[in-house]
Amino acid sequence: MLFAEAPFQQVDLRNGSLRYFEDFIPEHQSLLEPLKTALDWYQGDVQLFGRHYKTPRLQCWYGDEAYTYSNVRLEPRTWADMLLPLKHAVEQGSGYRFNSMLGNWYQHGQHGMGFHADNEPELGQNPVVAMLTFGYARDLRFKHKNGQDQFTITPQSGSLLVMEGETQHYWRHGIAKSARQMGERISLTFRYILPPSKP
Repeated sequence: MLFAEAPFQQVDLRNGSLRYFEDFIPEHQSLLEPLKTALDWYQGDVQLFGRHYKTPRLQCWYGDEAYTYSNVRLEPRTWADMLLPLKHAVEQGSGYRFNSMLGNWYQHGQHGMGFHADNEPELGQNPVVAMLTFGYARDLRFKHKNGQDQFTITPQSGSLLVMEGETQHYWRHGIAKSARQMGERISLTFRYILPPSKP
């Protein structure tokens, strides 16, 4: 079995919910290097306030459907062989079905991700995002849209974090850049993209 059936930590947020499985992938240490070489990584673009910027990390998109965020359309690549067992493990562990995966490779402390919510229309009414982490543990910060509530979790290598319920409607999350020396981190974020509606 690729994943461990271990107890999870339930985090009940105001207007949201997280489930955290710390030791989900027992063989996580042996997967970081293959993920770096087997997946088609590139530095993407985002459009903010009418201007294009390079993302401060590398990324890849695999799955069955295209995905648009920050006004950039990602065309899917066919599932890489090593991703399918991980996808099936995440589906079994989380209880949800997924058809797409956005990977992020943070190579050092100056790589990060700004605060955002995964709430694009093609993700459905209450989007579920399930995140596997490999490598260096980085703080994942959450900020409620009320401007007051905050929460930080530090997903460890081999962990699974499931963001569900109304989380994407009320919370933004991000990974801050840092001048401190940090190791490499790869996150694989699984999600379900609604197929385009037929005319």
